Amino acid sequence: MATQYVDKDDVKANIGLSGTSQDNNLDRAIDAACRLIDNYCGRVFYETTTTTVKYFTPYHEDYLLVDDIARTTDLVVQLDTTDDGTYDTTLTEGTDFYLLPVNPEINKITDGITYYEPYTQIRILTTRSSERFDVNIVKNVKITAYWGYSKIPDPIVEATLIQAIRLWKRKDSPFNVFGNEATGVVQLFNRMDPDAKELIKKYRKYKL
Repeated sequence: MATQYVDKDDVKANIGLSGTSQDNNLDRAIDAACRLIDNYCGRVFYETTTTTVKYFTPYHEDYLLVDDIARTTDLVVQLDTTDDGTYDTTLTEGTDFYLLPVNPEINKITDGITYYEPYTQIRILTTRSSERFDVNIVKNVKITAYWGYSKIPDPIVEATLIQAIRLWKRKDSPFNVFGNEATGVVQLFNRMDPDAKELIKKYRKYKL
């Protein structure tokens, strides 16, 4: 099962459902809602369980836009300076580069621990380091990191709850309409719930 942003028991409590007869249907609805939100925002809201490697081709020698870096623990940034597929230079944070935002916003405080928004950019410390990104080398930068969000933001949890219930209830309106000839027929929304979209709009990542 893929990472879910809301607990199934919370969904069941919200709709007043008991028992396990709908568990499979709810899991599918929650999974679909999570991935819909991921696709809409252009990012994921969970942290990878281990460090993984990603490669980037820079568009500027001084800065690099990257996927969400959850934290600096075990972060490794390397360069292929000779375009031979070997990453011969390892950059040092605080000496060769720094991460942006410099003062990330607080995402969540849980059990006295503060979790921050992820880092989204690497900047070369041009006054201290002679290293630069090479825009002429494809996959010039190799980054090993924990990716994503260190904690799922509360608005994402709430949006997932709304959207998952919407998808689960779709079984009651298979043709995307509700009502009858006497009361009138209303066409239901067939895309993301507008309240869910409003909750997550600040998390949408626009790519050039």
